[in-house]
Amino acid sequence: MQITWQKLVKQLLSHDVSPARLPDLKDMVEEARREWLAAQYYYDNVTDQDLVDHAVYMMQAAEKKYVYLLKQARRAGITYYPYPAEIEENSKLVY
Repeated sequence: MQITWQKLVKQLLSHDVSPARLPDLKDMVEEARREWLAAQYYYDNVTDQDLVDHAVYMMQAAEKKYVYLLKQARRAGITYYPYPAEIEENSKLVY
């Protein structure tokens, strides 16, 4: 076990371990949008009164995340829009 620990420390110190690749910002924005829509659907369909607060919390948190990532995408100059104009009425860029 000591050999394994020594190898691990050696790899970490020599930077042989490559960092995990982060997803593209446009993919993160799209995932956040889906999470927000799912949270809205959950809120619209929750029937147990005890879960209403939970649904509101999830919806607000998802919205905050989505808005934050949209701002980051705008600052980065991302103009990606994956939806054709026929699908959504507003065909302008939302990022």
